[in-house]
Amino acid sequence: MQPYDPKRPLVRIVAGLAGLAVIGWGIPGLRGDLHYSNWFGEPVFAPLALIFGLVTIWGSLFNPKILGKPPSRRKR
Repeated sequence: MQPYDPKRPLVRIVAGLAGLAVIGWGIPGLRGDLHYSNWFGEPVFAPLALIFGLVTIWGSLFNPKILGKPPSRRKR
């Protein structure tokens, strides 16, 4: 896995879009369906998906250190 600097704009945009996708999966929880099936057919607690998506978007907008640590520079 490539270490990316979380302060770069592209990393923050991708994290924000991923957060929106996770929120989209958690939306049925607002209509009363507290569980939905993931790709493996297992139930997922929808409000937890909403919280995770909101934290990801918050991290990409205001606190990019949550997304990861920048790559360490090699010393020659």
